[in-house]
Amino acid sequence: MKRNALGLALSAAVMVLALAASAGAVDGTIEINQAKVLANGGFPYLISTPYTSYRLTGSLSVPASTNGINVNAGNVTIDLNGFSITGPGGSSGFYDGIDASGQSDITVENGTLTGFGTGVEAGSFGIVRNVHADANGGGIVAGSNSVIEGCTANNSTATGKDGIYCTGGCAISGNTANGNPFIGIACVGSGCVISGNTTSSNTTGGINCGGSGCLISGNTVLNNGTGISAVDATSGYGGNVLNGNSTNVFEGTSLGAKNTNLCNGTAC
Repeated sequence: MKRNALGLALSAAVMVLALAASAGAVDGTIEINQAKVLANGGFPYLISTPYTSYRLTGSLSVPASTNGINVNAGNVTIDLNGFSITGPGGSSGFYDGIDASGQSDITVENGTLTGFGTGVEAGSFGIVRNVHADANGGGIVAGSNSVIEGCTANNSTATGKDGIYCTGGCAISGNTANGNPFIGIACVGSGCVISGNTTSSNTTGGINCGGSGCLISGNTVLNNGTGISAVDATSGYGGNVLNGNSTNVFEGTSLGAKNTNLCNGTAC
């Protein structure tokens, strides 16, 4: 009897430890799901430990007037793992799906953020990749020296908000930014490389460099206000396809015959 009781106790202890591990972290990655967020006090879910990694194990539904996830530490990775973080819709206010705006070296990847004022805000040296940031007030905001790749930032609704916005020095490639009320892809600082993107039907413009020394190449830019715009001749453009824009190119410098743009079917 004593042996049986001891065996049962040991089995129970093992089960408790296994459940605790499954609810907490796997291979050092902390798991996030709706039940865990609510058990921790609700939204926003707070990340305050640097050099940590998080993975969604289910989609999150976020109520009105709050962010989904707040990141208050640098060097954090959030893998959405194919799941979504969904806000109340209506592109409500200033609330974000993920707000890491004051932090550096943040990675957000592999999922959907929709129904917020801004889908995701990352600070400097960030990476946002393979993210669908559609139907928010604004799509993706990143600080200087960030990478934004393989994302969609479509159908933003807030006046003056861009699909993709970078403060400078960013590599922005392979994204789709369509149907936004301001600019599809905007680099407000200097030194952005904007390549291989598609921008279409953005009210004010397709691609804009608001600083100096940007490279804008290999993009498809259709039916926008201004297709490609720059503030001065230090930004270069070439190898783009532009069609149906109110103005195809404003300012900047063509990179020459080998990288000529195609504007409405004619080299430009």
